[in-house]
Amino acid sequence: MKYREIRPTGPTQEFIECYWLLEHDGAEADSIQRVVPDGSAELIVNFGQPFDSFGNGRWRTQPKCFLAGQITGPLLLRPNGPARMLGVRFLPQGAGRMLGSPMSETTGCIVPVKDLSPALARALDRVRESDSVAEQVASIGTAIEECARINGKEDPLINEAVRQIAHVRGARDLGGLAMDLGISLRQLERRFLSAVGLSPKLFCRMRRFQSVFQAIEHDSSKWADAAVSCGYYDQAHLIRDFNEFAGDAPAALLGGVDLARHFLRHTRMSHFSKTESRPSA
Repeated sequence: MKYREIRPTGPTQEFIECYWLLEHDGAEADSIQRVVPDGSAELIVNFGQPFDSFGNGRWRTQPKCFLAGQITGPLLLRPNGPARMLGVRFLPQGAGRMLGSPMSETTGCIVPVKDLSPALARALDRVRESDSVAEQVASIGTAIEECARINGKEDPLINEAVRQIAHVRGARDLGGLAMDLGISLRQLERRFLSAVGLSPKLFCRMRRFQSVFQAIEHDSSKWADAAVSCGYYDQAHLIRDFNEFAGDAPAALLGGVDLARHFLRHTRMSHFSKTESRPSA
């Protein structure tokens, strides 16, 4: 299995974290893979055989082009054969800017692009006709930028809330954050859920989980120390989050070869750590 990331350029940096390319040769087609929550929705275009995903007690083949809304627990996938897919990992509030609709409506869902935007679906169909990765990325970026221009739904306060939470890896007091933004906690929760698809509290927990997951991947021998440094009270606290978000204990997950580890093995510099002084993402 091959995986690589491509950084966005130009205006799309305002709502895209990265593009990624995943290729699978079809060997061990029935092997079950796992993806864990990271606080971002993704747009995926299949050029080969789509994966199956497990939900509600059954396996279903994913669409050729679809939006994967926020997930709040482990997502199980299995390849059907040779696969090649190009994905767009949005910034936490980026997909909402593109769609101009509440992201809470897509949480936990795999939505065919044609059901979200016929114009975007037509653009992605044209992308699938190209053999050049550079052209595919450029075409997807142009299509997303056009959708964002038309829909034009942006909440600068939520941009700032996401930036602050990401910068401190989830260790942000939400009452204090709401006060700093000049809105009530209830307003923050409502607007955050609409723009991101998660409550701000759950997003904070995911960011903390992601930070310790990456720290453990870097040095699994010191995962207890990493948990404390990332804000967990003790190992039991960490294990509860691992069970909820990854579906297994740290030792079991780190011993596998799931997509969760494959994605996180690559250094993912947060967009927000590079734009700390900017009020909007």
